[in-house]
Amino acid sequence: MGRTEPADLAGIVGPEDAEDFLRAVYGKTFRHLPGTPGKFAGLLPWDVLNGILEQHRMEPPRLRLTREGKPVPPQSWLSHQPNRRTSGQPIPRLNSAALTRELREGATLVLDAVDELHRPITQLARSLERLFHVRVQVNAYAGWRTSHGFDLHWDDHDVFVLQVAGRKQWKVYGMTRRHPLGRDIEPTTDPPTDVLWEGLLEDGDLLYIPRGWWHVATPLDEPTLHLTVGVNNPTGVDFLAWYIDRLRASEAVRSDIPHLAGPEAEEAFAERIRSAILDEWKSGLVREYIADLDAKSRPRAQFSLPWTATDAVLPTGDFRVRWAGSRAAPLSRNGQVTVAASGRRWKFAPAAGPLLEILVSGRECGISELETMSAVDGQTTRSFIRELIGSGLVVLC
Repeated sequence: MGRTEPADLAGIVGPEDAEDFLRAVYGKTFRHLPGTPGKFAGLLPWDVLNGILEQHRMEPPRLRLTREGKPVPPQSWLSHQPNRRTSGQPIPRLNSAALTRELREGATLVLDAVDELHRPITQLARSLERLFHVRVQVNAYAGWRTSHGFDLHWDDHDVFVLQVAGRKQWKVYGMTRRHPLGRDIEPTTDPPTDVLWEGLLEDGDLLYIPRGWWHVATPLDEPTLHLTVGVNNPTGVDFLAWYIDRLRASEAVRSDIPHLAGPEAEEAFAERIRSAILDEWKSGLVREYIADLDAKSRPRAQFSLPWTATDAVLPTGDFRVRWAGSRAAPLSRNGQVTVAASGRRWKFAPAAGPLLEILVSGRECGISELETMSAVDGQTTRSFIRELIGSGLVVLC
């Protein structure tokens, strides 16, 4: 029986219960969760990493080499081939021998957004996006010697470290500023002196590090490969920026500041702005903000060729479909069925409700299964799926 790659939060934090993890750990403290060897191996096997480097055009900032916390100059491992077909724009080419030499001499290979390059990681990222309501990015880090790729640092997002192969030494410190921001009002530059946890992350282990917690990792003179799953949670700053943007509807907010009319006019203006802010404040505003994030999120690039580029759009016989987006897409009914997704509101006839309820749940369904569950006849179901695919709301899978 083959191994199944972890495809959701329960899969990566198990055997710890995912709900317990979210309640007691997430956003509150770090956690080292020992795993079984090979637990994450299927997410990015070495041969898949080799294939990515061989078959894709890679250059900074997507692909980087670092050593002792400093970048390795790209010209030492990357060349550019002239291309007469693009007005002289050169084509980046990896020098495999030079790149490998840099790795052999202690450089760490960093590959950003590997969730866009290998389907098992894409599926994991998509599941986590549905849970956390934000874009999730997965980066890969491979090292061979004892030189650390990055100095002691903190990240402005939460990080799940998945040890895919080999081992790596980690140190986790606390935070010196609670909830620091990437663009903050004051810098967070002085790390704490006390180490909260130091240990080996071994094949199959997971390490969770909240935003703002200082940490550093060091290879052990052996091949090591891990993935970092970055979750950029929305902050109060993001929420307020969204809320202020909504206030553009207010005439008081749009009006000019009377900065030439004297202190009394300025104070009256400030009071009108305060009133405008409070007048629009209401219960459930944070939930409305999260729903708006979901509605405006764009689906990842997904293709179902050759079928979707044909006039028929759909294959013959049975096939499987799923909702294209990674976020929740609740339905509302007011005469019509409305779905907010992909940056706009979509309206459908009431009869489409049963089909849409199944699809927006995010589950993958066979077309015949969809027909049975929705109690909608086959011809109608297929016609509707064809329209949804054309709008980018549903994909073949």
